[in-house]
Amino acid sequence: MSALHTTTTMNFGLTVREHTLTVDWDRTQPGESLEIFARELSRNDELPALLFLQGGPGHGAPRPTALDGWLNEALKDYRVILFDQRGTGRSTRIDRHADPALLDAAHLSLLRADHIVEDAEELRSALGFDNWDVLGQSFGGFCITTYLSRHPESIRQAFFTGGLPSIDTHARDLYRATYGKLAARHEVFYEEVPFAQQRIREICHHLDNSDERLPTGERLSSRRFRTIGIELGRGQGIRALANVLEAPFHEFRGERRLRGDTLAELGERLSFEAAPLYGVIHESVYGGTAPGPTDWAAHRVREEIEGFEENLDPIHSSRFFLTGEHIFPWQFEEDPALQPFQSVAEQLAQREWPALYDEETMASAPVVAAAAVYTNDIFVPRELSLETASKLSNCHAWETASYQHDGLRVEGAKIFRGLKEIAEQSRS
Repeated sequence: MSALHTTTTMNFGLTVREHTLTVDWDRTQPGESLEIFARELSRNDELPALLFLQGGPGHGAPRPTALDGWLNEALKDYRVILFDQRGTGRSTRIDRHADPALLDAAHLSLLRADHIVEDAEELRSALGFDNWDVLGQSFGGFCITTYLSRHPESIRQAFFTGGLPSIDTHARDLYRATYGKLAARHEVFYEEVPFAQQRIREICHHLDNSDERLPTGERLSSRRFRTIGIELGRGQGIRALANVLEAPFHEFRGERRLRGDTLAELGERLSFEAAPLYGVIHESVYGGTAPGPTDWAAHRVREEIEGFEENLDPIHSSRFFLTGEHIFPWQFEEDPALQPFQSVAEQLAQREWPALYDEETMASAPVVAAAAVYTNDIFVPRELSLETASKLSNCHAWETASYQHDGLRVEGAKIFRGLKEIAEQSRS
């Protein structure tokens, strides 16, 4: 039995309610519980509710310091529920400093979208909402798709931003698509920042032959450095990486060393300390869409695609690319934030997962859905998103090349307003 506790304050001129709900870790084996946290923001309690599902996996809901972007737009028409998915934020957070008893496969296997959706359902019921609208960014859209497969009657309208997943593609094929998208993005990057490719090669060659240490003490490898390519999936990512690469070295008496500010910035970009679950359960979110375990799919597939191979010679290889949001087993050796999860990550990689999506239920769900699909998205390939949109009963895709994967963060008010207008036109 879930137990809800709520406190109420005022902030930003809004009523702010903090909800804490006690739920079962595993609903098939009740007994062990965890806390789920959600923050409700309301200008008018007569308005309907909008549940926001954060991207990730492994990231808590936003903690607003100002009312702007999509949130300010949404508050015109909704009470907004900012929901910390289990294991994140204030929802019994899991990291290397947490209770060691929680860092096993029995618990970490319960962090996928199916359990997140059941938590959301318990929260909806506890708050007394007959239904609500839902907004999902990236992995949050994956959660919505699972929601539509399990409890479509609880959703009135669904809004996706960069988060319509494939429902029948194995992780290997998904990553083949994302590596292809990332290769194309590199061509844009190298054209816009002419020095970038040579600088990346220089840094990787240097790291292969030098002992450079991050501020946290561990040696920086070239393969770990290459994971900064995740930034290319963001709207300002090309410029952000150009700044990192602009002047990375000290040169003194013929010797090169990475500068302290470069190492500090790389340390922040490369550490999973703030969101370790992003690394630990990342491939798990694709499990069950096709037979077989995920089995470190991104790690295996990279060797098939020229420019992404792990052990490329940075000086002589004809193509040399950074990697993206892909997760690799050696990261659990090199990143102190992930080291305690090394064994369990291997167990999750070899697990056969149950299906998250029910195509028949989704196809018949009387839910109006509007999805922002980004043409050049390197995380969620647009072809797979459009295929899934065609399988939903009433989903209207708005494809745009104006944004990268973080469009909701960059121009959230415009994107949310556009999705809401699409949904309203569909209902009229």
